[in-house]
Parts: sequence; structure tokens; C-alpha cells
Amino acid sequence: MPDYSTLPATASGKIERFSIHIPEQELQDFQTLLRLSPIVQDTYENQDHARGGRPRAKKTWETFDWRAVESHINTFPHFKAHITDDDGTPYTIHFAALFSHRADAIPLIRLSGWPASLESLPLLTLLAEKYTPETLPYHVILPAQPGWPFSSAPPLGRDWGYADSARVLQKLLVEELGLKRYAICGGDIGAGIARIMASSYAEAAALHTNYAQMPRPDSVKDDEVDAFEKEGVERGERFMSSGTAYGMVQGTRPGTLAAVLAASPLALLTWIGEKYLAWADPRTPIPLEHILTTACLYWFSGASATTLYPYREDYVTKKGKKGYLHGQEELYVDKPVGYSYFPKELVPVPRKWVETTGRVVWCRGHGVGGHFPGLEVPGALLGDLEEFLGEVWG
Repeated sequence: MPDYSTLPATASGKIERFSIHIPEQELQDFQTLLRLSPIVQDTYENQDHARGGRPRAKKTWETFDWRAVESHINTFPHFKAHITDDDGTPYTIHFAALFSHRADAIPLIRLSGWPASLESLPLLTLLAEKYTPETLPYHVILPAQPGWPFSSAPPLGRDWGYADSARVLQKLLVEELGLKRYAICGGDIGAGIARIMASSYAEAAALHTNYAQMPRPDSVKDDEVDAFEKEGVERGERFMSSGTAYGMVQGTRPGTLAAVLAASPLALLTWIGEKYLAWADPRTPIPLEHILTTACLYWFSGASATTLYPYREDYVTKKGKKGYLHGQEELYVDKPVGYSYFPKELVPVPRKWVETTGRVVWCRGHGVGGHFPGLEVPGALLGDLEEFLGEVWG
């Protein structure tokens, strides 16, 4: 890959290059634990998975070439930034990036959700194929929020919410990278953090989202939503009624779940793997290699425990708050907002609903794609981002 690693001239001296390298002993310990991890016994509900998917996944994982995956990940530029929070607490934030040589490059920040790590690398691949460092129109930055692989975990002395991650990432972008303006986008938890940043910080000049979970706004009537979007509303209602037990566990018993996920690689793979299988559009399934890679990143970094933090806000501290999450009045984004609608998203939200949350100036509905568009349909997502920025950035 050409050299996309040159930091902007405005960057501070507290950013360093970083490469992922898991010590050999940790890798061997992981392989031993995986080999000794038993397959769960059959029950009425899990027998198809136990007899088929899990044994096959375990067998594949046992011969998984982590070093080859690690080498591929390291073909992209990675960095760590050293940040001091308002209370003096130090954090180290990991991010991957493609930096342009152009003076007018648009800083574009993409935030991921759960279970995810480096899920937007396919976007970087497409951009590197389309542009050179001299022609790339963007600085594309993929930060790992606090608690995600290779970034510092949230502190032990207090609770941690979306706004805390937003504040630390704002410091990364403005204080350490020296950005005066940036566009931000995200899905899942990343979409929530991106909305907070866009509504709170002047430097966040534009917001794009592919996820905007919220209840129906009082101002939008049912007949303002077309038949295609009504199917999405019904899909979201089914998910909220029968698909969120995982989130309630993560929000109300994160310590218990963290102990389970840290004890067995196969338990971790089962917990996050089922989400990749269930949440993607069946027409654009997530490859097993990516699921195994994500499980490895969570295991080796310890993030299986620390990525659970945001669910306390979802299911405990702000449960029942009017408009939660994207429909909260205080999170209205009075800046250009773009919205990409994917039909197999967990909670596909109609455009009319999203228009109550910000100044929506661009929207596109897609016929295929689910909760992980950066993996499922990266070309479509990248096309949306480029078209949106082409219209609003000036």
C-alpha cells in the first residue's frame, strides 16, 4: 500500500505509530484454551448450532492463521494518541487512518459499534484502490473509542457513558490532530457517540448516520411513512420485543458476563458471533474469517469486558428517557445531516423520523444491507459518504 501515514501538519507530538503484535506466549495460551473449550451440550433451542455451526467454527479457529491476519491489519497505518481528559486522567486512543497529502482534504471520522473492531477497514481498502495519497480527498480516521480494542479502558472509579467517549474523541481530533472542522459518521453505538459530538462541538461540521434508533416522534403520523419503511418499523418492533435480551444482560450484569467471556474463547465467539449471523442481511453475510478476527481482537485486548460499558446507559441510567437515543431534543443536530437506510438494519427508522433529529439534507434508501454496512456493502456506504460530503462540504 502507498504511504498514507503522514500526519497532518497540525498534529501534536503525542501521536505515535502503532502495530498490532500479540506476544507469542499469549497466542499459545489462547490456542490451548480454545482447544480445551468444550462445545455446549444440545438443548431444544441450540441443537442446530451445537451440532453444526459451533463445531465447524471451533475447528476453523483452531487452525486460524492469526499472524497472517495480524500482518494484513498492519498494512493499514495505525496510531496511538496520548490524551489527557478534563479531570487529568490519561487515555491512550488507538486509531487506523488514511491521511491525504492534500491541503484541502476533508477529515472524515467513522465510529463503530458493538460487536465491532476495525469493521470499516474495507472502506480504507476501497479508498486506497480509488485514490493515491496525492489525490485522496479525505483524511479518513477510524478511532477506537475508550474500551474498544487497543484503546484505554474507561476508569474504574466512576460510570462511563456515550458523552464521556465523545469528549475524549473530541480531544483526539481537535487537540491532538489539530482539526478545525471534521465530518463524522457511525453506526450502532458509534452513531450515538457521533450524534453527541455533532450536537455538542462546533468542530463537528456534518453528521452522517446509518443508524438512528428512536421511538416514533409525536409529530410524525403513520400515514407519512411509506410501505417500504413501515416494514422496517415492524422489523424494529420485533427486534425491540424479542431481540434485546443480550443488551439487557450487558447493561445490568456487565461484570458477570465479562467474567464468562474472559474465561473461554468459545464463549466469546458464541456471544458475538451470533450477532454477526443474525444482524447482517442474509444476502450479504459476514465471512467467518471476519468473525474470528473480531473475536481474536476482543480476546487479546481484553475488550470483551470493556465494550459492555455503553449498555448501562441504554438499559439502566437513561432507560425510558423521552426520545432515547437519537430523538432526544438536546441532541438535535442543527448542521447538515445525511442518512443511509439499510432494510435489514436492526431498527430501520423512516426518513421522516430522522428529520426530527437534525437538519437532514441528504438521504438514500438501499435495497440490501443490514447492521454492518461497512462489511456487508462497503461500496454502497462509501458512495453515500462521498456523495453526501460532495454536497455539504464547502
